[in-house]
Amino acid sequence: MNSTGENRNIRVNLLLKMTVEKDQRTNSGEVEQHSVKHATSVFSDNLRRMLLMNVLYVAIFALPFLFCVFVWPLLARNYVFTSGNYNFIGHIGIGYPGVVSTMAEGYEILFAHYMKLYVPILSLSIVPMVFGLSGLFHCLRGYMWGENVRPVKSFFRGIKKLWKPFLIVAIVFGLFMCGVLYGFVWHLGLMKTTGETAGSWVLVVFLALFLWLAVTVLEFLLPMFACYRFRLADALKNSSILALVLWPTALFTAAFTIGVFMLSRLNTAFAFIIGLALLFIGFAFLGSIWMSSAQKAFGNFIKHLYESGSVGAARQTKARRGVNPYKEQKAKKKAQEGTIVGQAAMRMQEESGTPADGEKTSKKKKNQSKFVSYKRKK
Repeated sequence: MNSTGENRNIRVNLLLKMTVEKDQRTNSGEVEQHSVKHATSVFSDNLRRMLLMNVLYVAIFALPFLFCVFVWPLLARNYVFTSGNYNFIGHIGIGYPGVVSTMAEGYEILFAHYMKLYVPILSLSIVPMVFGLSGLFHCLRGYMWGENVRPVKSFFRGIKKLWKPFLIVAIVFGLFMCGVLYGFVWHLGLMKTTGETAGSWVLVVFLALFLWLAVTVLEFLLPMFACYRFRLADALKNSSILALVLWPTALFTAAFTIGVFMLSRLNTAFAFIIGLALLFIGFAFLGSIWMSSAQKAFGNFIKHLYESGSVGAARQTKARRGVNPYKEQKAKKKAQEGTIVGQAAMRMQEESGTPADGEKTSKKKKNQSKFVSYKRKK
């Protein structure tokens, strides 16, 4: 067997380990095949509500995080290099009479401040920022499903329903980011003072990869909390499997999300523009992309496997003008037979003994009894 066939079998086996169930939608609809297009259309159609929802989320949960990311570093640099009791003239170390300070000394003071105070507080601000996404994603799932969503009422309803899994993930992710930030700050401090080492480069590369992978899992985990009622362990397992199976799309979306915050480190102008965008609409926009992409994966994998493995799960086929619904369903089934989810569904049906869609179960014929006349013989 070639490597392509082995990879396909590995992906099929991963899909068979997923926990599947019906989602929480209240209206029926087809799976959206263009996640970015769907997200932008829903976002533009509900722009005013998105603005209100984003401002509400930022004001309650994300304002400390935005301050730590976009304002605090600028204030710390200005204090150390401008307003403090230090004099820096280039890199030659010549100051005013009585005070001689080098740039390395200034950076040592700055990064010592980051290590002692900035990193712990920034990590702490991540916890309410992630926890508040419970209300945001609860509203976004309704927008993507075409439900009637009231931004304020639905936002707090989502927090009431989803507070427990989001709080657990927020605390764990905050601790994880604390370790990642300490590693990055230590490496940057070496670059500005004594010089980076091979060990610091290896550490920062591994930390960047771990952060990238963690965000790819969160792309599916947080929307899954809003769309399903899985246990935390099952939701984490499903999200990890989807991140592995759909790794090109997941890594690209994660890189886009991380890149938004990395662009703010280029200069003050980028930081101001990105910070202002996040303050008013940015979190809702990024959340729409995450939710639409995740729902596409849920519909193509979890929903399909649930319907294939459920005994007697009848699909409602809606007829459209000029389209034969039964031929359309048969064509979709034939197109999915060559995909990994189609192979996983067929294997699931074989193991459970459930007949495939479109196949009629054989009914036992009744034994024909002999005709007996009850007329009285003459």
